[in-house]
Formats: sequence, C-alpha cells, structure tokens
Amino acid sequence: MVVYVYDLNSLKGMVFKIAERERLLNYEVKCSILTGKLMQLPSGEYLAARGREVIVHCEVNGGFGQVFTDSPREFKGSVREVLEFELDSNWKRAVFFASLNAILHKLKLVDRTIHCVRDEPEKCGELMLQHLTSKFGRVKVVHIGYQPGHVKVLAEALGSENLYVTDLDYENIGKVKFGVKILDGELNDQVLRKVKVAYITGSAAVNNTLPQLLNLCREYGVKPIIYGVTGRGISKLLNLEELCP
Repeated sequence: MVVYVYDLNSLKGMVFKIAERERLLNYEVKCSILTGKLMQLPSGEYLAARGREVIVHCEVNGGFGQVFTDSPREFKGSVREVLEFELDSNWKRAVFFASLNAILHKLKLVDRTIHCVRDEPEKCGELMLQHLTSKFGRVKVVHIGYQPGHVKVLAEALGSENLYVTDLDYENIGKVKFGVKILDGELNDQVLRKVKVAYITGSAAVNNTLPQLLNLCREYGVKPIIYGVTGRGISKLLNLEELCP
C-alpha cells in the first residue's frame, strides 16, 4: 500500500509549479464566506448548520473551490500572494486549500468542488457504504470527522463493534450518535491500530492534522480515503483515494 505523506512547503511548491506553468500566478483570487444556511442542510447535527463551521468559497478566473473551516476570513489578492503565505494558521490554510481547489477546477483537473445541499449529504452516506462494502467488505472502519449523514448509514450497517467515529469538536466528543460514541480526535493513533479503512475528512488538511493521519495509516497498514469537497485538490496532487460523490 502506498500512502503519500507531505509537508506544507513541498505542497506549496507543487502548486507553484502548476500555477507558473499555466501562467496563473498573477490571476486574482477572491475568497468569500458562505454560511450553512445557504446549504439548507437536513438537520442541526451538521456543524455548518449550527454555525460551528463555515465555507470559504474561492474563485480563480472561472474556477471554483470550497473548504470548511472554523476560522474563516475573506481574501482578495493574487495566486502568487496565496502561495507566498506562511501556512501557520487555519485561516491561511483555508484560503490556500480553497484556492488550490479553484485552480485545479479551472484547469479541469478536478470537479465537484462545490458542496452539496439539502438532503444530498444524507445520500452521500449510502454511497459511502456502497464504496466500503464493494471495495473492502464489512471491515472495521474509522470515520474521522463527524458527518451525521455518513455515520447514520455506517452505524446501521456495521454496528458499533465495527465503526469508530472521532471528532475534534467538543460539542460532539463523548456523545452517542446513532448508537456510536464519538471519540476525541486525540485518540486517532489508538483507533487506527484497530481498523482496516479510514475515511478522513478533507478538513484535516485545513487544521493540519492530515499529515500525521496519513503517517499513522502508513504505519498501521490502514487504507486512507479522503472525503468531502475540502480534500478534492490535495487528493489529486498526492494521488490519494477520495470519495465525494
């Protein structure tokens, strides 16, 4: 199994080469903030519906990219300016990864860079289960990042003995959702020792926990799969398997 591990500086270098080759460095980047209300999500279980996270929406000359973050800021500048960021905070990483998604969308290297709405996140759970069972069978799984549409379907199909869910949001940690206790993301090391497959939120790139998670997956022989619009660009660059139906 090959798992591509990265650091932020090398990732910036990869994006810079693409932008330079395609003559995008001087193109304008415009990032705005979208609230969960616009998505009309089916329940208050979603962080975006509760306002705990918002979407940073980025446009680069007809390319669109979005990421989730709990530290949003609007931004207007050039691609070059974004790639000169020191990626030392969540808001800078949010702008960077949203810009990355928009750049690759403009170049037609990725699609589906706009988050789904209404009941579509619920349907995504069914597709995740189909993906899991068709490729791996009913193995032990960890879902990193609480997404209720996913967890509900996985819990019903796999049971609490085969499904772990971890999260970093203090409002979720310790609560039982669909029969599964939400564990602290600080326990990911312990949990990854017990599973065969890890569905990892793309938001882990923004909060910078993804490099460690990929390292742990490689160490313990776990198959990592990145889910959600946030991870579209980085999955493409690092050749990571992703799921964002």
